[in-house]
Amino acid sequence: MSVDAQKIRDEIRRMHEMLEGLTHYELLGVEQDASTDVITTTFRQLAKKWHVDRFSQAGLSVEEREMVQDIFSALNDAHRTLTDPQRRADYDYEHDDSPSVADILTAENEFLRGKNMLKTGRYKGAHELFKSASESNPDEREYKGYYLYTEYLQIPKDENGRVTNKARSTAILKEFEDIHTAMGDKEWLLLFMGQVELGLGNERKAIGCFREVLYMNPHNHEAKRQIRLLEMRKNNTKNEGFFSKLFKRK
Repeated sequence: MSVDAQKIRDEIRRMHEMLEGLTHYELLGVEQDASTDVITTTFRQLAKKWHVDRFSQAGLSVEEREMVQDIFSALNDAHRTLTDPQRRADYDYEHDDSPSVADILTAENEFLRGKNMLKTGRYKGAHELFKSASESNPDEREYKGYYLYTEYLQIPKDENGRVTNKARSTAILKEFEDIHTAMGDKEWLLLFMGQVELGLGNERKAIGCFREVLYMNPHNHEAKRQIRLLEMRKNNTKNEGFFSKLFKRK
C-alpha cells in the first residue's frame, strides 16, 4: 500500500469517527449565520472531495467505501437542511444549547443562596450551589468565579496561611485572570484574586489587588482588613529585624 493510499484511508476513518459529534454547520465548515449561497458553494466543494467515485483508484475495502458513502450522505443532509428556511429554523431551535429562562432563573436563585452561605462560612455548601448555578447558566462568568473561589477556600492552608496545594491554587488564579480579561475590573473578582495571591505568598500582588478594590469601593471592609493585616505583619517583621540587630550589637 502506498503512503498516499494510507493517508486517504486514515482521513476517511477520522472523518467518519467525527460525524456523530458534528453539527451541520461544523460538518460543512460554515458559520451559523452563513448565507444559503455560501452553504451551497461550500457543499459543492466538499461533495467533490467526498464522492465515492473519487476513491475508485484507492483500493478501498467495502467497509471504507461505506464510510465514504456515510460522509457524503451526511453532507447532503446538512446541505438540504440548511438551505431550506423552515428546516433550518427547526434545526437551529432543536440544537440551541443556550440556557432557557427557567435555567437562568434557577441559576440566579442558586447563586444568591450560595452567596448567603459563603457569608456564613459554609464554603462546601456554597461551592455546590455555585457549581449548579454555573452549569445551569455557563455564560455567566460571575457564577464560575464564585465557584472557583469557594474551591480555593477549601484548599488546606498552613499556619502562615499559605496554601498546601500551590498547583491547583495557581490554576485557579489563572482562571480568574481569564475571567478578568473577559469582564474587566470587578470588585468581587479583584478581591478573590488578592486572596489567592496571598495564599500563594505573593503579598505585593495581593496588596495591589486589595488597593484596586478600595479604589473601586472605599468601603470594602475585607480589602481594608487584609491591607491592615499585611501592613501589621510587615511592621512586625521590621521590628523583629531591628531588635535582632540591637541584641547582636550588645
